[in-house]
Amino acid sequence: MTQHDLPIVPEAIRQIAERTDRNLSWQFFVFFSRFEYALKRDPRYLMGGTGDAKPNWDLFASNNNERFDLAASARLAEAVDYFKASAPCKQIRDSGQLGWSKPLMHKAPEPVLIWLLLCVRTVRNNLFHGGKFPMFAVSDPSRDRALIEHSLVILSHALRLDAQVEKTLSDGLYL
Repeated sequence: MTQHDLPIVPEAIRQIAERTDRNLSWQFFVFFSRFEYALKRDPRYLMGGTGDAKPNWDLFASNNNERFDLAASARLAEAVDYFKASAPCKQIRDSGQLGWSKPLMHKAPEPVLIWLLLCVRTVRNNLFHGGKFPMFAVSDPSRDRALIEHSLVILSHALRLDAQVEKTLSDGLYL
């Protein structure tokens, strides 16, 4: 087999990517990345201080926390309750090995939307950087799906809080 005959994507990666439960992860990645794009496109939420284009999630959350209604829907209430009971952990290096931090619990008087969007970003980082894959031994693989589903609900409700960010999220997309 020559280099030209090698598959572009290794078989193991293709199998992960083609699993039916991966569609939810794909939707989460696309939604999260477009949300982040919309924040960076808005001068209010383009973080200053560095040369890097970074979204200011905390400022967005702080600006919109008052309007974030935890009782807006049963699904949102369920998502918030899930994160309060089972907040995600951050993947860390512990004694030279991969490990997990303590759960990211909400600490009053921190605005709840800041905490929730931090949880969503942690879910994204864990998923994107390989911390969450059901192909490997985990204590509760269904938790990965629940974290992603609840993150999508939170992102959806947060997006509706700012008309400009919501509009920018869809700009340039051909539906």
